[in-house]
Amino acid sequence: MRIYALGDLHLSFRQKTNQTDSMADAKKYLYKPMNCFGEKWEKHHIKIFNSWNKTVSENDVVLIPGDISWAMNLEEAGPDFHFLKKLSGKKILIKGNHDYWWNSISQVRQKLPDGCRALQNDSIVINGTAVAGTRGWVVPNNNEFDEHDEKVYNREVHRLKLSLDSISKKYNRLIVMFHYMPVNENHERNEMIDVLMEYDVNDCIYGHLHGEKAHQNRISGIKWGINFKLVSSDFLNFKPQLVYNYHD
Repeated sequence: MRIYALGDLHLSFRQKTNQTDSMADAKKYLYKPMNCFGEKWEKHHIKIFNSWNKTVSENDVVLIPGDISWAMNLEEAGPDFHFLKKLSGKKILIKGNHDYWWNSISQVRQKLPDGCRALQNDSIVINGTAVAGTRGWVVPNNNEFDEHDEKVYNREVHRLKLSLDSISKKYNRLIVMFHYMPVNENHERNEMIDVLMEYDVNDCIYGHLHGEKAHQNRISGIKWGINFKLVSSDFLNFKPQLVYNYHD
């Protein structure tokens, strides 16, 4: 089993796509084509579908750190959930800032297709690897950090602790996923990082950053003993990135 990650799918299907060969025509079924954000996003759903199913096996796990669907409610998100079902492997999801469809966690879990698990203030252990996480937020000393951000940030720190404290099984590796990058542009340590260090987190994945300029601000590689990876779709050219291989 391998663990991959790919965030920011930004799906927006109007209706279900029933056949693989219909994917090339699926643009007419989208209510928010992402090519308005640049040519790289042209028919990005096809890129995701093809690269995902060529890379990921049914025994693998893919972490999806938010911004899954542009839908405004669970009913509208149904065709996007159908698309998720057609992707190989098990999927573990957290909420992104654009996931307005994400209502109560019980309702979300009821609507998600088989093979998908949504995390909120909790965690999951698969084959000795624990996965926890929370959406995150703008962090202190960010250029735009204000009083409102401080309140949301503190709440997200609390939710991160809840998620990590919920791990009840023994594990060999601990992966945390955020939607937001958990540091500011200068990659300064903050309370989020303190929590990751306290719990001896091995890997931290996140998304949210789009475009070359934003990608340049990413934190990547090992810092504070944690391996950071940006896994937003456009950064990875819409192909899931390997996070951990049990044969390594």
